[in-house]
Amino acid sequence: MTKPASNLDKLARLQEEFDAANRSVISETGGRNRDALRRLSDVASQMARIHEEEAAEMRRVADAAQDLHLGK
Repeated sequence: MTKPASNLDKLARLQEEFDAANRSVISETGGRNRDALRRLSDVASQMARIHEEEAAEMRRVADAAQDLHLGK
């Protein structure tokens, strides 16, 4: 498996970046902050990638455990 603590640290940092970008999506004048929207998109994509990779790894572990359980 990948390093869970490392990924947790990355996810925590990315969550902070996501929250900061999310707070600045609407500018003070009421318009959209396109830079914040782009950053929000980038950070959300990075977070999703980490979750997807971890989920795939957990599926591999679950399959291997099931195979061992069934005596394959």
